Amino acid sequence: MESLLTEPSDKRRRRTRAALLDAARQLYARPQGYRGTSVDELAAAAEVALTSIYSNFPGGKADLYAVLACQVGREHVAAMVAAIDGAAGADAVQRAFDEYLDFHRREPIAFRLLGLTDVHGEESETVRAARAEVRGYLAQALDLVIAAVGDPADTARAEVIQCWAGINGLLALAARGLIDAAEADRLIGEVRTRCAENVSRGV
Repeated sequence: MESLLTEPSDKRRRRTRAALLDAARQLYARPQGYRGTSVDELAAAAEVALTSIYSNFPGGKADLYAVLACQVGREHVAAMVAAIDGAAGADAVQRAFDEYLDFHRREPIAFRLLGLTDVHGEESETVRAARAEVRGYLAQALDLVIAAVGDPADTARAEVIQCWAGINGLLALAARGLIDAAEADRLIGEVRTRCAENVSRGV
């Protein structure tokens, strides 16, 4: 299957597409987010005609969101690869953990994008393809970390999955305002330490 990130062959279309993705990244990150962003605002921010949105993204802002999710997913994997390069065991866990958190701090809408949360129920062909592509990126990131952690493989897999689930759960609670930033940071630190210790012991 061809990636949704495959660039158009026409140079002008590539520039327009890039401008729209950059605009979407900025506008969707505002407090009003995806739902509060109009196609007119997207066109104005990208400095393109409104028709350019639909010629590049036939489903409008939902398709733009879906392709942006794929872009962020690919960036996430690349950042994870760089972070764990040459690492193994507990060091790989800690590096992966830190990069995961740093990535979400750098990209505050990544959590929503990677879950395609805001386009739930908007099942265009592009949105469906994006769900599969993003799932592939996340699986790739998971497999990279598990491989870097090394043997015993069952321990590596269990610890990495539990660690990832713990981070995601705490990030989700903080995003919903159920815990404050300080408590989230403290609990995330505890998960990080426990996971690294378990990997070191081969538990």
